[in-house]
Amino acid sequence: MTPLPVSLTVELRDVLRASCAAAYPLEACGAILGTGDGVTTAWHVTHLEAAPNEHGDDQRRRYLVPPEFQLRAEKLARTRGEDVIGYYHSHPDHPAQPSEYDRSHAWYGYLYIICAVAHGVAGDVNSFTLNQDQGVFLDVPVRLLPGSQDVSG
Repeated sequence: MTPLPVSLTVELRDVLRASCAAAYPLEACGAILGTGDGVTTAWHVTHLEAAPNEHGDDQRRRYLVPPEFQLRAEKLARTRGEDVIGYYHSHPDHPAQPSEYDRSHAWYGYLYIICAVAHGVAGDVNSFTLNQDQGVFLDVPVRLLPGSQDVSG
């Protein structure tokens, strides 16, 4: 299976990068709201909702989106006529590639966007989804769109 691309505006990409840079040296995280499933319909990001990182051990290398935040994000998506289509997080001083920890904690059917942050400066933004059969991440092409969109909350 080759996943369909994800589209987001340049503005939303920049909001994501700013959110990730602001959390440095800790990992930032949040929900991605939008439409599509990446299989039959391309994903389209319409909103980013920053979450608190509640990982108890090492927030420099791990993130944990709390369940109560996930519930609020799902309710927000429903009121917008959308879905939580995935989650984003940063990799402080590491490439924007999924780690083994990311893979082992990922859910099939979701989009994962990772932003590299080097010394407090946001860099590459890459997206992935988990392959159901082999449990490995597949690259999801990113299509940047001009114009504005709803920004993060």
